[in-house]
Amino acid sequence: MWMKASLSMALALVCLSATGAWAQGSAKLPNVVYWAAGDVGAYMYTVPAIVSEKIAPVLGVKIRLIPGNDVERVNMMRLGRAHLGALSADVYWGSMGLASYSTFALGPQPLRLVWAGWASYAGSTGIATKASGIKTPYDLKGKRVAIVIGAAWSSEGAKGTLAFGNLTLNDVTVIEVSTTGAAGKALVEGKADFTMLGTNTPGVYEAESSSFGATILRYPHEDRDAWARYRKFMPYHVPGWSTVGATIKPGDRIPTPQYPYPLTAVLANQPDDFVYAVAKAFHTRMDDIAVAFPGNDAMKTERGIVPDATVMAPFHPGAVRFFKEIGVWKDAHEKANAKKLAHLDRVQKRWATFTEDAQDRMAKTKKKVDLAKEWREIVEKEVGLVAE
Repeated sequence: MWMKASLSMALALVCLSATGAWAQGSAKLPNVVYWAAGDVGAYMYTVPAIVSEKIAPVLGVKIRLIPGNDVERVNMMRLGRAHLGALSADVYWGSMGLASYSTFALGPQPLRLVWAGWASYAGSTGIATKASGIKTPYDLKGKRVAIVIGAAWSSEGAKGTLAFGNLTLNDVTVIEVSTTGAAGKALVEGKADFTMLGTNTPGVYEAESSSFGATILRYPHEDRDAWARYRKFMPYHVPGWSTVGATIKPGDRIPTPQYPYPLTAVLANQPDDFVYAVAKAFHTRMDDIAVAFPGNDAMKTERGIVPDATVMAPFHPGAVRFFKEIGVWKDAHEKANAKKLAHLDRVQKRWATFTEDAQDRMAKTKKKVDLAKEWREIVEKEVGLVAE
């Protein structure tokens, strides 16, 4: 996966130079900060590209973006190829070792938040072509559904949306695509009827202006049974309103899933001083970042740095130190962060015993174990899909 990402980097490298020494503390920053980003054209590429331009002069370093899919981005950090990750739902899936991370090679990843957003748009929700006639999840039967390979937010989101409408993958035609950009392109070219994307993803705006048009699906809040079915697949999503994005006019409020987004993450072993500096740079340049692209105001300090963001992962101690310094870290933040840390500690310990047992069973029976299925059942029954 790293080789693929490296080739992408050679073609699509963002190198933002800055001069001067690091003025944010006594420790030394890397000369070059590598930031794992989404594929070119995706919102999770656009965000770090904008932020990098703003914060590089503050940090006094070069920042290089490395495009890749969700699992590739986490893997880049895991292998020490990237310091930062521009992520969304995979902060949750990776931390819990669920979906694509339920493998002996990966498992639960020690991801920590540097910065979070709480958007006025859906970071991942059902998007359909207008030509398909799809308006709610109940309309999906018999349609073509594009799912991004290796992206749990896409596969689980599609399954959840189908469950919302009392449907399953057996009721639709699945079209696998390689990237977020390819999912949007499938709508633009009329090769798919539906996919999961953010309402302000560039590909959705392109679909809106295409001959097939675009529609943001409505997930009615009052349909509680449907929401219960949906959240079995997407436990970190809550009923929300999208007011920004393609097809949305001023004053419109579309009922969609909502969750903390966009997210900047690191591994837990990143130095506190490094994470402190990055968080401080975000805050210092936030006025410029917030107006640089539609929906970026989700990252404003007072909107994104909230206790509910820890449903995805805990904040890194270096970020917490900065948030305390500027007075935004309250008792509610501390309690939520501690609860999530304890939850993930239980996840890590149970994963260790589970995989040891699974390997023993495989050695004795010479049969494969369905890690993803078994681990999901253990999480649901023993440790919980979210911190309680």
